[in-house]
This record gives sequence, C-alpha cells and structure tokens, in this order.
Amino acid sequence: MKYSTTYQITAAQITARYRLTIDGLLTFHENTVARYLTSIGLAAFDVQKKDMTWVITEINLSLPEPPTMWSEDVEMTVWVSEMGALRVWFDFEAKEVHSGKVTARGNSCWSMISMSERKLLSCEGLIPESELVKEFAAGPHKRRSVLKLSENPTETLGHSVNLIDLDFNGHTNNRRYVQMALVCFDPVYLDKNRPDSLNIRFLHESRMGDEIVNETYSTDVPDTFVGRVVSGRGDELCRVASHWTPKEPLPDIADVNLVRKP
Repeated sequence: MKYSTTYQITAAQITARYRLTIDGLLTFHENTVARYLTSIGLAAFDVQKKDMTWVITEINLSLPEPPTMWSEDVEMTVWVSEMGALRVWFDFEAKEVHSGKVTARGNSCWSMISMSERKLLSCEGLIPESELVKEFAAGPHKRRSVLKLSENPTETLGHSVNLIDLDFNGHTNNRRYVQMALVCFDPVYLDKNRPDSLNIRFLHESRMGDEIVNETYSTDVPDTFVGRVVSGRGDELCRVASHWTPKEPLPDIADVNLVRKP
C-alpha cells in the first residue's frame, strides 16, 4: 500500500532563496517511512527490543523541478516497491499540495542489522507481501555506472563529529554526510547551481569524536561530481554522485502566495 504524510516547510528547512533544502526533503522521506513502519509494528523502537535496527544503504533522488518554495505544503508518499533477502526498497514522490506539482521522485534501500554485532539480518517475511506495490518512481533499482574521477579532489573540507551529528543509534546521521558533501564546492558555483539528481551510498559508520574529511571530485561526465566522505582511518563512509543544473530565477513576489490560509 502507499502511505502519505503532509508537511509544512519551516524556516529551518529553506535556503537563502526560500526553497526547500535537500536535507529537508530527505527528512520528509525518512520520517514518512518511519511513520509507515510504525503503522505495521516495525519502527526502530519496535525492532530494537529484538537487538535489531534499520539502516539506509542507498538513496536515489531525481529533482527535475525547482525545489518547493516556503510556505508551500509538501505531501510525501512512500511505498514498498521491492523486497529481497537482505534489503527492502522504498520508492517515493514529493508533491506540492496547492499546485499539485510533483517536484521530486526517488527510492531508498533499507536493511536490517543486529545492533550488537552490526551484521546484516534477513529481511525475508519481515513485511507482508500484501504491502508490496510494484511501481518504480524513478526507474528500476539498478547499480549506477562507475564514474571516472579526477586524479585529485577539487575541494576538501574537514569535520570533527560532534553531538549535533549523531542519530538515535549514536552514529553520524546519514543526512549529515549528504549535507557535508553538497557544500564541499566553490561557493560561487553553489550560488549559481543546484543538484537535480543524486545517487547516495552509505558505506560505513562514524562516531562521536571521529575526524572525517569531505572530498569533491570532478568526473568524465559534464556537470557531474562525486563527493567522498572519508574517515581518518581511510574508510569511505559515504559517496554522493550528483548532477548539477543552473538555479532557476526566483519568481516575482506577486506570483507567489507566501502566506497561505490553513
């Protein structure tokens, strides 16, 4: 079945151009999946009683439309689109409530691991087959082509993991890696461009006090970059492949109803 939740965009989730951030969009997605899992008794606080927890291993995001502006409402819809022995795929789409425009589509891959041993556990039989909706929001789930990276990073940015970065598991929140990867660019480039597609792969974990480095590489594909978040031990924690497009001009204020009635 499909599961939807509507969100109001707040000031904490917008850019300086009053548009929804990537982090805000991913928060809506993860929160909707969490609400769905809660409805079927598989929320994090349910499975942790059995020494189990969910981890996200991959997210693919397509952003063909300009990011939604404050204070539009966003309806996030998610559904289980594929189930395997070790992973569950959720597809999703984000729609502006008032305009009806779909501004983002994508999918995410979730796995179950043992909290004590940090090993993958079987997902077979975890979610009833009746919940499956064989519909792909952004195309079939497949491994992306390997990009050829520049010999050296074009930008680097260091970071020390602190309390603000941690999630309920005590590890760095996966969205923090994405945030770091998407700001490790020349500020002039960031001011003029935005990502319109993302392939995000979460590979390892980091903890409080760890020193990590963000590296941005150009690739053999125009306007496509790869961000690598690497630990001080040399482990690649996260890899974000992104394609960028020029930012759209802000609409005239007369064409935008920024204060909507409930």
